[in-house]
Amino acid sequence: MRRYTRYMPNEIKRIKEEVIKKEKPSKEDYELANSIFQMIKRNLERELRRCGVKAEVIMVGSIAKDTWLKSDKDLDIFVCFSPEVGKEFIKKRGVDIIRRSAPKPYEEHYAEHPYVRAKVKGFEVDIVPCFKVRSPREIISAVDRTPFHTEYILKNMKDYQKDEVRVLKRFLKGIGAYGAEIKIEGFSGYLVELLILEYGTFDNCLKNVSEWRPWKTVIDIEGYYSDPQRALKKFNSPLIVIDPVDPERNAAAAVSLGKMAEFIAASRLFLRRPSLKFFYPPDIRPITSEELKAKLRRRGTDILVIKFKPPQLPPDILWGQLKRSIKGIVKFLGVWDFSVLDYATWSNEKDKAMFMLELERAKLPHMKKHIGPPVTNIVHEERFLNKYLKAIMSGRQAVMAGPRIEDGRWVVYIKRKYDSVKELLKERIQEAGLSKDIALALSKNMEVLVNEEVCKLLSDLELNKALAEFLLKRPRWLMALSDGE
Repeated sequence: MRRYTRYMPNEIKRIKEEVIKKEKPSKEDYELANSIFQMIKRNLERELRRCGVKAEVIMVGSIAKDTWLKSDKDLDIFVCFSPEVGKEFIKKRGVDIIRRSAPKPYEEHYAEHPYVRAKVKGFEVDIVPCFKVRSPREIISAVDRTPFHTEYILKNMKDYQKDEVRVLKRFLKGIGAYGAEIKIEGFSGYLVELLILEYGTFDNCLKNVSEWRPWKTVIDIEGYYSDPQRALKKFNSPLIVIDPVDPERNAAAAVSLGKMAEFIAASRLFLRRPSLKFFYPPDIRPITSEELKAKLRRRGTDILVIKFKPPQLPPDILWGQLKRSIKGIVKFLGVWDFSVLDYATWSNEKDKAMFMLELERAKLPHMKKHIGPPVTNIVHEERFLNKYLKAIMSGRQAVMAGPRIEDGRWVVYIKRKYDSVKELLKERIQEAGLSKDIALALSKNMEVLVNEEVCKLLSDLELNKALAEFLLKRPRWLMALSDGE
């Protein structure tokens, strides 16, 4: 383990105490969470009896394990049905029972099967149907494993470690790496708990994380794999954390290489220079039109924004499609010689979405150099000359100069079909490898904005902050190490 010459245990202790003070739920929070659970449990059990259906209503997740944050009040309630009833029963009658028992109003969400989400007295309550199986090896749907996770943490976690979990969760939230959903591709609450079980404390966790190596790190609390190489070959992920209740599952499968790398870097920097800003980074300051223009002038780059109304999809599906689509756009622009320096996507998951791209140039020269065949390739040479000499003789504007020989190859200078990125996207974005639902959304309501045109979006605070963060290109937690821009 590398020694940290600037490691400051007293300062880290002070910061941890401050985070715990902010994030540990109060006695009243615990009482309210329990009363909400008991109320919903009674409603569910009453409806189950009325329908003549047997099921067990349990609390799972961070509140059940007492690792929840005061600022993150998520209450997970599972209705556990016998496996004998089958999937179709859960999708229809099981969910109907939950609908009739749930606090109103509620939203219906979809994972492997539908579940209900309601807001109750400041808590976000998920009521999820699952199968009550005897072992994780018998699971029928992915959520069936969750009660075993809760049981494992309750059995193995020491009381003092629950606050260590809270501190680590808040740290990951602060650096933008908390959450296994596709939008984040980071660390789930359960994974955070496993890291504390493995390393004991927040401090020790960060010391070890700072030494992690992507594609080479295996954590196996129960010792299922005597040879880590077996796990590395089996799971092929940047980070591998064997699920203690299921050796066939990588609990860190959702963690992207980027989020793992950010956790490594932030851990190392925090140990060198502890700051509460890692946990509570400063908010992004809105950008003015003058500031946006000045940034672009200073950089000599162009900014492109594609604004549209996103399709109404579950968040994981929406973000998966957004991320695939913007990668398709970047590749498509490269084919047409537009060099993308950086890109990002943003959405409020309701009625606004943006693809943001920073380009070397949004407008290219009219003329481009086209490399032809080597002079030694007689067949291709003949085709090349026939094509471009005929174009010259017919008076078409496609050939602007040449052809000539350069370094043993024929070259010709031709007119670009598209020298404006805006015109290219307005006419041909549907060829950019978009996901199905994103393609449909863009065909209905797409606005392509370049440079100063983007300023019209700055009056919307959500869009403004997304654009400001995109242009800043610096993690907010790095403000702990630098002042201002």
